Amino acid sequence: MRQKISSDHRSGEPPRRDTGSRSHKTEFIACMIMGLLTVSHPGISKAEDSPIQSPARPFGLEIVDTVRGLASDEKSADFQNNYLPSMREWGNLDLTAPSFTQLTSTVSLDPSKISLATQYDTRVYFVGENTTYKNTLGFNTSGSGITEGNPLLIFPDATEPHRNFSLPSLQTKKSIRSLKEPLVPGDFVNLGTLSAGTQLDFFLIADGARGGTDVFSTRTSANPDGLNHTLAFVMPGSPYLFVGFEDLYGDANGDFKDLLFAVDIGAANITALTNMPEPSTLLILGSFVSLVIYRKYTLLAQHRSDIT
Repeated sequence: MRQKISSDHRSGEPPRRDTGSRSHKTEFIACMIMGLLTVSHPGISKAEDSPIQSPARPFGLEIVDTVRGLASDEKSADFQNNYLPSMREWGNLDLTAPSFTQLTSTVSLDPSKISLATQYDTRVYFVGENTTYKNTLGFNTSGSGITEGNPLLIFPDATEPHRNFSLPSLQTKKSIRSLKEPLVPGDFVNLGTLSAGTQLDFFLIADGARGGTDVFSTRTSANPDGLNHTLAFVMPGSPYLFVGFEDLYGDANGDFKDLLFAVDIGAANITALTNMPEPSTLLILGSFVSLVIYRKYTLLAQHRSDIT
């Protein structure tokens, strides 16, 4: 609502403007500048908080940690430069098609079986969203959804800006964060050091930042409509899971792209999830097989020599 302009015509004093609107404009400009500075200066040695933190707390749940700005430490800069561009492109593909794993060199994973074989400092990166909802992402390490265990929020409002600030001199565009659109692809949250054996359940609260109450888990049995709402893929040789959520209740034919995020659980845990041996193990196995083959042919040659 516009602020009214007050004046005292009888006293002849000039109209007085309400300073509330001016302060709101100043606050907006300050937030915009802070957001641009965070986006424009990657590679900072220490991870820094994003200048915009959503105040949404659906169901009164607490956040696990604050949102950190994209590329604000070494690990997130590596993700920003070497993984995020590909994952953003994946958001344009059909995640449900069998050819997806062939096109992307990923391996499909049962999202209800995301666990850690070794202890790791785990974090989650925002990749993107394709929905009109303002969804909330959270996780649970001792139960499913939000009705049991210890559910915590990761991204209270997983909405990205649909406005860009152009910098022609740098031939680039920068996203503008706001309280209504607080996340930029590459922003991340640290989940802390999770111990070996931890079972990870991610949950989405559909339109949670605007009061939505439908909660969907990576475990189908916990979902109110009894349907699967999650697809998960691993990137062999990398530390990342790639996860997509469907946010519509009862949608058995969803595209699972309403919320896309990556989970850094470490290369060793990725290897364990795909049951693929480590490179060192492969080397040992290869040496053993070579030794067996060598021994076989040596004995065969000796046997033929004895015959003749």
